[in-house]
Amino acid sequence: MTFTDDFLKALGAWQKGWNEDQSKKAELEIELKSTTEHLPKKYKSVSTPCYRKRFLHKGELYEIIMVDEKDEGVTSWTIDKRYAERFKGVYKANAVSGAIFEHSPTSEEVIVNICELWKCEQFTLAVQNYTERLGEHSDALNNFKATQGEVILSSPLKGSEIIALTGAASPFDELCEQAGIEEEKRDDYYRQLVEQDIYPDEIQYTTKEGTQRVIQKTIKRMDALIQSVMGKDI
Repeated sequence: MTFTDDFLKALGAWQKGWNEDQSKKAELEIELKSTTEHLPKKYKSVSTPCYRKRFLHKGELYEIIMVDEKDEGVTSWTIDKRYAERFKGVYKANAVSGAIFEHSPTSEEVIVNICELWKCEQFTLAVQNYTERLGEHSDALNNFKATQGEVILSSPLKGSEIIALTGAASPFDELCEQAGIEEEKRDDYYRQLVEQDIYPDEIQYTTKEGTQRVIQKTIKRMDALIQSVMGKDI
């Protein structure tokens, strides 16, 4: 049977969430991956771009923007760009900024395409039967269904795939900190950015093109500043 009780339980548990408890997330991730391993290919692929709304925090910007890869294991994405834009609002008090990532996953990255599952009559009947038997986490399965356009992926976060930023806070200080640039030197470097027509404090909710221009300008200038600092320290 394709849609086993173990699979439905694992999927429902994932959709119910983990309240930011990373150890709980790791457990759910293991269960979900093990129970989706033998699903037919059509439920483990997606033909459209996927989107993820993610608030960015201090301590991770260098990895996302400068390294262009932050592995977060298994995460939920959506094929609905508008849903991603609305997800959890546009502001979070302890975040540097909010970002929307756009990614076209390979088949190896897709854990399960929930949207595709709900197109399958066999799956809906399996959920109905599981619910009637009071299966664990069946409430979450029926609550969310495919309304969020959810696709579960194992894909890293890449600054090169950010298509929008929201919030006025700048990653400049965080990047300086990660690059080892002393605080007393940052004002001079900031003025150099402005002279180059780069305004780090004006990172706003922008178009894809505008967002990437800001990111690429920031990367270019930060690379130059890092080299400058390294040269002075020698």
